[in-house]
Amino acid sequence: MAMEREWANAYLAQARADLVGARLVGTYEPSVFAMLLQMVFEKFAKAALLRSGSIPLASAKTSHKAASRMVAAMRIQRGLMVPMGGPHVWQAAFEVVEALERSHPSIAQGTGQTEYPWETTTGAVHWPARDLAIAAKLGNPRSNLAAHVMDFASKLDRQFDAIFP
Repeated sequence: MAMEREWANAYLAQARADLVGARLVGTYEPSVFAMLLQMVFEKFAKAALLRSGSIPLASAKTSHKAASRMVAAMRIQRGLMVPMGGPHVWQAAFEVVEALERSHPSIAQGTGQTEYPWETTTGAVHWPARDLAIAAKLGNPRSNLAAHVMDFASKLDRQFDAIFP
């Protein structure tokens, strides 16, 4: 039976593959970009939390709230963020990670979702490519938010082993 470290390494490897996909899509299709970023940060988080022993493997396999836990740890344990410039530098990126997590279909009941159409409280059907607020923010050509979040993801990728040994 595979151990937590093997699972952590597998989540990390898939996060890196998803990050390549996010780079390729970029903001050309903001809703797909948002969905890929959500998957990137969820897998980075599961790898980090498994490595640290903060969650059991069963939780990593079933929960979609790992990214918020990772961000909370990065905010509180300031030493984790020193190699990347500190948590204040990445406040906007943290907020995007949390917004992306809130839009995962297992969490976003009746609100904007990264993957599927949803029905609003008024009975209207919305879908990510048109109606997902975080995707619109990331796709705004007058904003550097997408570039900032990608910079954060890239630095997290490069320094992951140092931050989460």
